[in-house]
Amino acid sequence: MRVFDIALIGAGPAGYAALTALRGFSGSLAVITGATPDPWQGGPAKVASVAFERQKPACLADRMPVSGDAPPMYAAAEVGGFANYWGKQLQVYGSDDPWGQGPFLETWKAYQTACDAVQADLEVIGGTRQQNLDSDFEASAPRLLVGTKDAPGSQLNAMALAVEKRLQEIPSVEVLSGRVRRIEQEQGVLRLDLGGGTQVRARRVFLAAGVLGTATTLARSISSISEIGFRDHAPYTINCFRLDRILGPTHNYANSGNFNALTVTLKNGGRCDLFASVYAVSQAPISLLTTNFGLGPRLRGRRVGRIFDFVQPIRLWTPKTQVQFRHNPSDSQTEATPTLDQEPDPKLRRFLDWLVTHGVRNKLGQTAPGQGFHYHRLTLGADRRAVDDVVKTAFDGQLRVIDASCLKQIGCPPHTLTAMAQAYARVRHDLESPEYH
Repeated sequence: MRVFDIALIGAGPAGYAALTALRGFSGSLAVITGATPDPWQGGPAKVASVAFERQKPACLADRMPVSGDAPPMYAAAEVGGFANYWGKQLQVYGSDDPWGQGPFLETWKAYQTACDAVQADLEVIGGTRQQNLDSDFEASAPRLLVGTKDAPGSQLNAMALAVEKRLQEIPSVEVLSGRVRRIEQEQGVLRLDLGGGTQVRARRVFLAAGVLGTATTLARSISSISEIGFRDHAPYTINCFRLDRILGPTHNYANSGNFNALTVTLKNGGRCDLFASVYAVSQAPISLLTTNFGLGPRLRGRRVGRIFDFVQPIRLWTPKTQVQFRHNPSDSQTEATPTLDQEPDPKLRRFLDWLVTHGVRNKLGQTAPGQGFHYHRLTLGADRRAVDDVVKTAFDGQLRVIDASCLKQIGCPPHTLTAMAQAYARVRHDLESPEYH
């Protein structure tokens, strides 16, 4: 059977970054996209709505129930990954944010260079500061992925299109759909067992299946793993009335066609201590509302309308919104607990006080655990070892995890671009290392 020089598992943002790092690679490459032929019925309302608007079925896998009343978590099962649904924000972390400094990215300049490399062919808008607000808050246009250079208006199809173009550029590549069930060592190579009996062998493997996909794949492949751990953000939700008293009328800053209207931050030098996404309800698809009300997605292509902007939802991330997950592969439930103490959140308090000072009425809530989709910091085993250490021992250095699983810390802004930069840097590091050659 053919042995590939490299196998890449996953075709989401981290997979795209890996393919970018592999440009010019002359060896043989197998890409297992993770795509499945069967659409998933149900899932989060946002997924159902976006899939309806894209006119493509929602493809989810690896359902993982969560304790309490929280809805289950899912992994993506298609080219483009979860960026097809909500991966629009590509934020560049500040110099004092946890951008993943280490042997793969040693300086912030190197991090910036990696960010530039992975987004060079993507169409990204926003990011410019619009105004300094009082109380040290800043408002800026959200930095959004809205397409590719070839298809600038492709919106939530952008990552899928970008991956497909990268695949067309590689001279010796074989693309396989399906999900990897197990990874085994076999006579100096790694064997990947896919569903349906398909097997792929490769000398080196890059695992970019997303945190849930990576966790479940490794749990099936390493018999000693008795526990999976990872983190997420569970941001606050704030519904605001009269927010125009601070930010002005919504139509002055809303991005036409984009639910993400404005970003408000609180920064301390090169670190972001608070990240708030302000949404324009007028730009939300009606299908999102009908799905949230249990009616299923309806009225494709229709927006809610400006009359509904009198209520403006905000999602707010602070250092205290992180949640720790623990999962035993033999159990049916995943336990979610806050990572920090339950004392009042000073950054949240400061933001709420700022709203009240300006006469903005608000109602505070919090998203359910696991629904922020900022998964990171994968640990394996009861001793909670970092995923890098576990796979290095288990696979003799032939396998490298390159998705957000390897980020030990993330900041308050969305970390998609930071995870892509890390993936790019890890693949480049291995390709350039003497032991690879």
